[in-house]
Amino acid sequence: MKKLFVLPVLALGLLVGTQSINAQEIASNDTETVTPVQDKYIDLAVENLPQKVLDAVAKDFAGASIESAAAKEDASEFKLILKQGDKEMEVYCDADGNWITKK
Repeated sequence: MKKLFVLPVLALGLLVGTQSINAQEIASNDTETVTPVQDKYIDLAVENLPQKVLDAVAKDFAGASIESAAAKEDASEFKLILKQGDKEMEVYCDADGNWITKK
C-alpha cells in the first residue's frame, strides 16, 4: 500500500521539478548584450595643445613631460600620456584644463 502512495508522489515531484527548470532556461535566453561606446581620439602634436591644457599639466603635474597627446574630433576633450620619472600615466582633460576622471 505504501508503494502505491509513494510512486504517484514521486512522479508528481519529478513533473513539477522539470517544469521549473525548463522555465528558467527559457527566461535566461532572453538576455541583451550591451557594449560600451568607445571614445575616438585623433593623434595630436603636443605643440598644438591649447595653452590652458599645457598650464594645467605644468601646475598639477610639475616635472612631468607630455609624451603624446590625442583629441576628440571636436577638440572638447584631450587624452595625454605623461611621464614623470619612471612613472607613465594616462590623463584626460577638457579644453579649459579641467581634469576628467574616466572609469
